[in-house]
Amino acid sequence: MEDPRAIEAVLAGDREAYGHVMRRYHRRLYYYVLGKVADDGEAEDIVQRTFVTAFHRLKDFDVSRPMISWLRGIALNHCRNDLKLAVRQARLKNRLLDARRMELQESWLDEPAEAGEQRILALRKCIKGLSEEERKAVELRFVEELPFESIGEAIARNVEAARVFLFRVRQRLADCVRKRLAVGEGA
Repeated sequence: MEDPRAIEAVLAGDREAYGHVMRRYHRRLYYYVLGKVADDGEAEDIVQRTFVTAFHRLKDFDVSRPMISWLRGIALNHCRNDLKLAVRQARLKNRLLDARRMELQESWLDEPAEAGEQRILALRKCIKGLSEEERKAVELRFVEELPFESIGEAIARNVEAARVFLFRVRQRLADCVRKRLAVGEGA
């Protein structure tokens, strides 16, 4: 069945005719989307959403133009929307990491001075328990005060991975220090 006839049939109420369109273009559309996203599952999801969107907008399709071009345009919009959502979520995660970091720093401000001395001793012992990569990242960030971009390059990770890596190391260090202080192992 040719595309114009299939589209006419769908618009007339024959939803089964849309299966023709999906079967005909699924593979090409899938490979097109796979070139835009990194994951097979994500590509398949976008293809399915593209077919759903196209079905709902079928009355807007100009039958004198190629169907695959129209479908690719819809798929590209879904890819862009997914990317925008991922960027927003990444920004939100960064804010959450920063908020958690600030909470940890605020709690340490309320401690008496002698507790600070014990904390420093406990921290030194906890740092000795880190891996070489973890110690290097901590030194680059908190001694040399390098930005995450430089730290990521030094430990062969992207900026976001370096930020998360350091956040997790800091959490482990904070837990270690708390445990040592709880059992009196600061000194």
